[in-house]
Amino acid sequence: MKVSLLDNALWAASFMGNIVLFIVLLVRKRWRQFPVFTILIGYYAAEAIVLFFVYRYSTLSVYARTYWITFALDILLQLALIFNIARTVLRPTGTWVRDARLSFFIWGLVGALVALGLTLTVHPSTPKSIDAWGIRAFLFTSLLFCELFLAMMLAAQRLGLVWRNHVMGLGQGLTAWALISAFVDVAHSYYGAAHLHEFMALEHIRDFAYIGALIYWSIIFWLPEPARRPLSDDMQKYLVALHAKVQYDSTQVSSAQNLR
Repeated sequence: MKVSLLDNALWAASFMGNIVLFIVLLVRKRWRQFPVFTILIGYYAAEAIVLFFVYRYSTLSVYARTYWITFALDILLQLALIFNIARTVLRPTGTWVRDARLSFFIWGLVGALVALGLTLTVHPSTPKSIDAWGIRAFLFTSLLFCELFLAMMLAAQRLGLVWRNHVMGLGQGLTAWALISAFVDVAHSYYGAAHLHEFMALEHIRDFAYIGALIYWSIIFWLPEPARRPLSDDMQKYLVALHAKVQYDSTQVSSAQNLR
């Protein structure tokens, strides 16, 4: 298949965007707070190089196998990123806020079941079953990402937790990209992979969305994070209660040791 000038330009812009963002994360030391996101961006840059050379110098069957292997690794890293963000938001003191983990996992499980159900109802019009499952896989990951992120937001809001600027910016960019990707995948299920012009036009929309997210993240992570807002009243009460519980437990342990 002949690659158009626009495809090359979007690939180059996406690749350079990943490189720039990766450098920003390293230079500004944002990798300490978001190690999984930093690994994911570095992985995307390496993945683009590998797929480029495989496509250019190998067969289409080898490219297809390489593509699906990298896609599977991409899914695992995206899921790990969700939990990394959840730990940042739902563990403001270094330990999970009471009921935060349970609330997040319950909402996350419900979201995963909803995403799976919606994905199975889609029947893409493609000549090959592998193409249909490819469209379903992209749709499932996009919906799962949106719903897991929504679960984290609901858990944080319910517990009165305050979001910080960098994690909020990361979440906003990821959610916007995932929503657009879900729209593209739903459209793919209607047109299928057989209509090449519509397929490539939709993929260009996904590419533009990702490049926009890269630019947004590069700016967000380069800028210093503003001072934290005061903790909510519920969070302050939780910390006071946690401190009292720690003191009580410490006293009990000391008393038990003195009785020996």
